[in-house]
Amino acid sequence: MTDEQDDAGPAGAFSVLGDETRVAIIEALAEAEQADEEGLSFSELRKRVGVRDAGQFNYHLSKLQSRFVVKRDDGYHPRLAALRAVGAIRSGTYTDRPTTETSETDFDCPECGATLTATYENALVQMKCPEHGVVFETGVPPRAAVDRSVQEIVEFADIDTQRDVERAVDGTCHICWGRVTPNVSVSSGDGRVYAKLDCEDCWLSMTMPVGGMILRHPAMVSFYYDHGIDVRQRPYLSLDFIRESDNTTVVSRDPVRIRVTTELDGDSLAFTVDGDLNVLEVEES
Repeated sequence: MTDEQDDAGPAGAFSVLGDETRVAIIEALAEAEQADEEGLSFSELRKRVGVRDAGQFNYHLSKLQSRFVVKRDDGYHPRLAALRAVGAIRSGTYTDRPTTETSETDFDCPECGATLTATYENALVQMKCPEHGVVFETGVPPRAAVDRSVQEIVEFADIDTQRDVERAVDGTCHICWGRVTPNVSVSSGDGRVYAKLDCEDCWLSMTMPVGGMILRHPAMVSFYYDHGIDVRQRPYLSLDFIRESDNTTVVSRDPVRIRVTTELDGDSLAFTVDGDLNVLEVEES
């Protein structure tokens, strides 16, 4: 098998990083990039990594150049794949030991009002109702959980998920950068109208009430801001238009038209969206 064949495909890409020297190389290049340095020469890079044998170092560096490292006129630089790999390492995704923490939260189940319990385990945070099971679930890298209580991890995860949902609604997966397609369900057992966002290229799948999908729409952000609230910093379950089924109605099924309303201090805001989550109309009164 040739080196080219050995490096082909996703498995080959990950196998290239299965060596401490190669990981050290991309980390050194990432640190230089962060410090806004020029490219590192062969000798300078070898010095920073701490490998005495030039031939051995050249072998490892050459294995990285097809996917993770590029050589330019001023020296070696990390490719985007290398920066992402280093980011995953620094986040603790592949290195930190799993921990388990459980605590009651300040949030209630939208179905029955029972206090939700949150658990952080194996880089996953879940909010559960004793009767209705998992209400909210998402991944949180170990580095993000350091020095945070379970309640703080939940709050962090909620805001982080908002950003991910916003990107997915715009059509891009935050995991693999593939294309995301929406699917709005106009019938459900609990009276809510849900939207599902599925990536065409990876496992990403998000499901939540339609109101959660338009949380960061400029008109929504502005409406809440005019009332002294930064809606982007509010947990999903604290917002009536997401939590309560009465705030979302099906206007029509063919074509799909959904109306989402919210009220503050006697003022109301209403959105009409289609089956692709495009906002067709905004009414304020």
